[in-house]
Amino acid sequence: MERLIGLCVDEIRDAAEAWPADWESFLEDLSPAANAYAADDPEAEWFLSRDIVRGAGRKEKFCPPELAWKAIKLLAIIHEHSQEGDRDIAAELSHFNPDAFRSLLSETSFLDRNLNAPSADIIANIIEERVIRRHMWVALRKFRYQRDYTFLIEMDEGRIRLREKDGPLFTNPRLRGAGCRNNIVIPDSRMLTHALTGASTLPDHAGKLYTVKGATARQVFHPKLFLQIGRKGGRIIVGSANITSSGLAGNLELVDTISCGEEDSADQRMVAAAWQYLARFVGHDQEALRGQQDWMLARAPWLRQAVASTEKMGLADQTEAALLTTGIETGIGQRFAGLIDEPVTRLIVVSPYWDMGLTALSYLNGRLSPEEVSVVIDPVVVQFPKDAVSALSNMKLYRRNRYREGRFIHAKTIIAQTQNADHVLLGSANCTLAALGRGDYVGKNEEVCLYRRLPPDTIIHALELADVLDEEQTIEPAEIDEPELDDDLPLEELAEKAPGQFEVRVDVLVWRPTSLIDPAACTIELLDQNGSVIPCAWSPLHSEHSLRFQISGTDVRPSFACLVFTDGHRSAPAIVTLIGRLSAAIREARSRKTENALRGLDEETEAGLMLMEVLDFLEQLEPDADKDKAPISIPKAGHGDNDASAAHYEVLSYEQFIARRRPRTAQANLTHNSLAGSEVTLVRGFLNRILGIDGQRDEIDESDNDYLMSDAFNLDDETDNAEAAIAAGVDFGKEEKTLEEEEREEAARKCKAAQRKATKDQLVSAALKLGQRIMDRQETGQLDNHDILRLRALLMIIAAASWKGSEANKGNQPPRSSIQVLPAEGDKDSWPFVMGRLIFVVFGGKDPAIRQLYLSNEHDQIPDDIVECWATCYWCFQACMQASISEIEKTRITKHLGPIASYAYTMTLPTKAELLSDNITTILDSMNARYAEKLGIEPDAIENGHRSFVEDLFALGQAATQSTS
Repeated sequence: MERLIGLCVDEIRDAAEAWPADWESFLEDLSPAANAYAADDPEAEWFLSRDIVRGAGRKEKFCPPELAWKAIKLLAIIHEHSQEGDRDIAAELSHFNPDAFRSLLSETSFLDRNLNAPSADIIANIIEERVIRRHMWVALRKFRYQRDYTFLIEMDEGRIRLREKDGPLFTNPRLRGAGCRNNIVIPDSRMLTHALTGASTLPDHAGKLYTVKGATARQVFHPKLFLQIGRKGGRIIVGSANITSSGLAGNLELVDTISCGEEDSADQRMVAAAWQYLARFVGHDQEALRGQQDWMLARAPWLRQAVASTEKMGLADQTEAALLTTGIETGIGQRFAGLIDEPVTRLIVVSPYWDMGLTALSYLNGRLSPEEVSVVIDPVVVQFPKDAVSALSNMKLYRRNRYREGRFIHAKTIIAQTQNADHVLLGSANCTLAALGRGDYVGKNEEVCLYRRLPPDTIIHALELADVLDEEQTIEPAEIDEPELDDDLPLEELAEKAPGQFEVRVDVLVWRPTSLIDPAACTIELLDQNGSVIPCAWSPLHSEHSLRFQISGTDVRPSFACLVFTDGHRSAPAIVTLIGRLSAAIREARSRKTENALRGLDEETEAGLMLMEVLDFLEQLEPDADKDKAPISIPKAGHGDNDASAAHYEVLSYEQFIARRRPRTAQANLTHNSLAGSEVTLVRGFLNRILGIDGQRDEIDESDNDYLMSDAFNLDDETDNAEAAIAAGVDFGKEEKTLEEEEREEAARKCKAAQRKATKDQLVSAALKLGQRIMDRQETGQLDNHDILRLRALLMIIAAASWKGSEANKGNQPPRSSIQVLPAEGDKDSWPFVMGRLIFVVFGGKDPAIRQLYLSNEHDQIPDDIVECWATCYWCFQACMQASISEIEKTRITKHLGPIASYAYTMTLPTKAELLSDNITTILDSMNARYAEKLGIEPDAIENGHRSFVEDLFALGQAATQSTS
């Protein structure tokens, strides 16, 4: 590492304009820009930050030395600013432990200690101590406390997955680290297209860890609204900050929060109103968004019952507030003025942007008739229309001066001061006609603002505006430069470039083109994370509501998609939402009880009854776990997506589901998990782990054979006097035992036998209990994928508890472990009968339970977790019929199970190709490796038995077809 760091320093030295002798001289030679936010000054902090973020090598996984030098220069500028006399950093941050908390104080202290060190040494020290070692420390803490991974590997459905071969990756988003995993971002659709066509770097996690849904407005979709919903309450954050690095960290922004609990309150009604507003733009036309909304509402029933209100209401803190949004018949400006019912002495306005005639401000001035209109101006940022000042005779302009110097004022607020209160409007709306409207004109933008009625001068003191609004800070319009207006973005042109919405579930691409696109005049290109084309092929699938294609020829998941038109031009890229990845990513933060339950799974190497307890616990975490819910399956034909309030589905039997399903493809690398997004999926991962599936094969754990471990280090050749022992006729490996020792051993044998009986009784009881649950849920129409997982888990538990011996045989018995309590025969609860009785509940009788199994409408083919259960059932059928038992017993079992097996095979996967596919044989092979030898069954017997059974089924079917033709 030392050599590599030295090479980095050498390249940075070559890229530097001038190489300082040490850090102190570097600070002395710096000339920071007068305006830190200047977009055209290469020495400005904003300019440097933008260049660093845009060019830091996300695509190439390489940071050029020129950018590294800019980062060092930016660090030096920050260090120099921290030393300015009026910035007492120590007073603010010294109470934090510098060993535990990294802050501006800890970092500048590090630089202060190295002021006289040679430049090469301090830069090398920064790279090693402040970059490499600190990131490794963070990675280890994430691994320990969050069970999450940084850089090259990550957790994916219980497996460790390689993310990239080399190069550092950005760490996981901070929202997810805080437990917020169900995230939707709603930007302006035209601005989103602008960002994806080069104005920003391509996003790493969009469509995988969160969804992005573009929204439109007559002019600009401009709200800055954060809505957070939890089980016990919610919160809105309303303000001026965009979701950008400048908005969240660089600009001077203004935000306010409203929080509520489960009970009805004014705060809750405002939160509900925020959700009502946002729901207009989220919509129900995309499967992923429908799923996210359903997931949220299922866990926050209070929100479904909450009464939304945008009226002025009294809050718990004795102040008043109202949520003001666009989308109704009156504009925000008119409603704000209508909330003020007393004379206004002063109207204070802070806004970065204005309409050129100050029309919106003139309207408020006319409605409120303040004695003075006070406007805070930053003369450096030239956006104010000074020529329109003459229209307001009571206006005064106040110079920003050193107020929060170094930050671009992006905050937007209007404060109407009265004798009794401060009436505050804050949020996304600039002081423009498009945002605020006037009179009967509601404006063109979509905006969200918060009205607060506070005690007099509260907001002035909170924002520290008193010094700014001093007579000495007034500025005349003539002292302000002419406004420099930015070029408007070509919104109509950007709208024409948008290709529409794309979603992928496993190997199916769903495309919803915009109204401007003719699908017949273009083809789709799928792009990877770097924007490179993914070579693949696809074929169209029938759909009445969207364009659907089956992807083949690749197992690379697309990140983006674009259109190539017949005339050669291309659309902008669009984000592809990976529904499976998103579903797996959306889950709640785990409680300590959940972590303890899952930790138990981590420590287990065999399926045991504890697994059923874990399943019980995890299912209780699911929303509405105990409530009756109508099952749903494939959507009814003829229903479109126009109804945004609810989707209509038809309840289908499993036979109907199979008839309408899309056949599974051979692309085994693309997983389709119906349990994704649920903690229950970790049980599936555990079952696959102990079978060694997907490269996670565990060796068969022979430590269960405790009869071997008791003498593990006895080599059977150790005696004090071998010759005397032979002469005395002593057998090696057999020690002489006293009567007392023999009695103790006999008592231990009886105790172990009692334990085995107890475990055996528990297993039989568990099988009966699951059978009853399946019948109950069959009767109520609630049988679903969770029950199928339970079936698979218990069948594997029974297999682990089975052995090839017989309790009736008192002679030599084959060895067994302490958990093997179910004999092969000679007992009414032998393992073939316990397995057979459980399988019969699902596939046997006049009305088999499988016919009332329902799957969610999101599945158009049989998910992997369901197929894994069916394969486990096939193995159990074959194991019962191939068991190492007497011919009479085997004939009896085959007579009863054979017809049930025939029905199960043809009902679950009704094609020969599916029954003999790799998905099935992988499970059969893994079950054989884990259990066949312990049960006294040859693995080839089960494999050949399965194949022969399938061949005979379809040969019989063909013969029946020929005889009727």
